[in-house]
Formats: sequence, C-alpha cells, structure tokens
Amino acid sequence: MSVILTACKNSRQRAIEKALKKKAEKKRLKREAARNQLTEKLGLDDLEDVHNLKIWTFMLNGEPTSVVLHLDTLEVAWNGDQVESTSDFCHCGSTIDFKIGARHGQITTTSGSRPKDGLIYSLTIDGSIVPDCMQDNE
Repeated sequence: MSVILTACKNSRQRAIEKALKKKAEKKRLKREAARNQLTEKLGLDDLEDVHNLKIWTFMLNGEPTSVVLHLDTLEVAWNGDQVESTSDFCHCGSTIDFKIGARHGQITTTSGSRPKDGLIYSLTIDGSIVPDCMQDNE
C-alpha cells in the first residue's frame, strides 16, 4: 500500500516540477523576445557588449517595455524614446526621476557595500521595484 502511495506522490511531484519548468521557460522566452525587440529598436548587435548602458526589460500591462539609462550622460529612454528627467542627490545616493504619461519612474543610484561592487542602479515604476534583467543568467 505504501509503495502505491509513494508512486502516486512522486508522479504528482514530477507533474508539478514539469509545470513549473514550462512556466519558467515561457517567462524566459517572453523576456528574450522583449530584449530582441529592444536590440532591434536601438540598433545594437548585442546587449551584453554595451557597458555604458543600464537596461531593464519587463512586461507592463502585458506589453514588453524597456528603460535604458545612458551611464555617461544620465539620459533615460523609455521604449527607445528619450524622456525628460531630473537628477537629484538624496541620503541614499542619487535619484533620476521621470514621467511617462501617468506613470512615475525613478532610478536610484547607490554605492555597493564593497568597493569592487561599484554603483548599484535600481528602477522603480510607480513605487514597484523592477528586477534587473542583466543579472539573469539566461
């Protein structure tokens, strides 16, 4: 009896793992499609070779969206279009604020905890943190 229960439990666990893998693969393909669309829009060959850009790609209202920060000029682009932004210093480092329609975006720059960490950039849209796409190991 316990052999049958164990087999049933293992089968169910494999089905759950398979569904999770399928969901993760679908999410990865969406993210990859958004990155490919961004490279075409910006006219870049490969996003990994660009060191003076900080790029976030994410889904916003079901549409692939990208925010690009030009590190040398601190200009912000939303889906390939430059947007007006303001820079300011705060207790945590510096902030770059920008608006797209009714949405408010903010890029915060802070120092890493160790000297070799360098600067850490984080993006929030309407107060929600957007994950960094370049840290994904795809």
